[in-house]
Amino acid sequence: MKFTTRTSVLGVVLSSSIAMLSASQTVQAQQNWKANVGAQNKDMSRQATAFLPNEMWIHEGDQITWTFASGDIHTVTFLTVGQVFPPTETAGCPGFSTSPATFDGTTCVTSQPTSIPSTTPPTFTVIFPTSGNYEVVCLVHPEMFGVIHVLSVSETLPYDQAFYDEQAEDERLTLLGDRDAPPMHQGHHPPTSGMLSASVISRTKAVTAGYGEITATPGGQEALAVVRFIDGTVEIHAGDTVEWTNWDPIIGHTITFGTEPADLFDPSCSPSCSVTLDSDGALHATITGSGQNVHSGFIFAALEGYTGLTPVPLPPLFPPTRFRVTFTQPGTYNYKCSLHDNLGMVGKVVVLP
Repeated sequence: MKFTTRTSVLGVVLSSSIAMLSASQTVQAQQNWKANVGAQNKDMSRQATAFLPNEMWIHEGDQITWTFASGDIHTVTFLTVGQVFPPTETAGCPGFSTSPATFDGTTCVTSQPTSIPSTTPPTFTVIFPTSGNYEVVCLVHPEMFGVIHVLSVSETLPYDQAFYDEQAEDERLTLLGDRDAPPMHQGHHPPTSGMLSASVISRTKAVTAGYGEITATPGGQEALAVVRFIDGTVEIHAGDTVEWTNWDPIIGHTITFGTEPADLFDPSCSPSCSVTLDSDGALHATITGSGQNVHSGFIFAALEGYTGLTPVPLPPLFPPTRFRVTFTQPGTYNYKCSLHDNLGMVGKVVVLP
């Protein structure tokens, strides 16, 4: 149903766009088109998970070169019609393509998961020899996709590169300039569903582990992700509890103290400690000293049981949506998101006597 609906929408958009051509001035066809993958602000805290622009009209035989423009990893991927979305980005579609790649709709192509290094931003080029309407997706961010309309050379293109550059900049500024924030602050006491006593509730501090918003253009979805711990530096007393929740609609984060485990998906606590489950489904660990390694696994906002991301029914509150840590000893405890610490997603808990 999702594929059918999306196809219908694209058909309407393409039909209306072609109808405009007869009334528009002829645009000179170009062979080498440019676009960006992702964007970010200066401190990398705000990530635009988007193809910029996310809709383009080109001629068969043309190519598009995408430049990776953020510290978050993305892929440029074209799957075949009916192909199941790969389970992980590390598997490719399967495998990875060498740039320039050629996509004609019969065999999938994808870049490696890529981000900005410290030197020249990497690029990935795809050549389109056959007319058709092709969806471009990111294997890392399922909410990030767009469409490429490949027209025959006899048809007139509606836009030129200058138009796409301006559109990409408008989308970038719109995403990164969004200033909405979750109504969660350090002084807020999180709900506890009756599983903690009143004295414990009054001694609980809340931290927001990232937030985000999904938006769209006629060509596809894109999103803003704020990869920061909001109110991430917490000052508490020994015996108090800190709770982390994720306000991003799609991206998972971890809360990791000490050494990262080999498996980032599984919660862990060592040595001589464990991660337990509170009655409301939240994960809960107790840190009794600075030498402990505590890891939440990935914390998400609650996922509905039947979505493109979750093709099988899920139990309620799976995966875990909250992670709590009780601190019994004074000290300073640094933590991070294991996936986004390179972008500056780190925090600190200061425990007073």
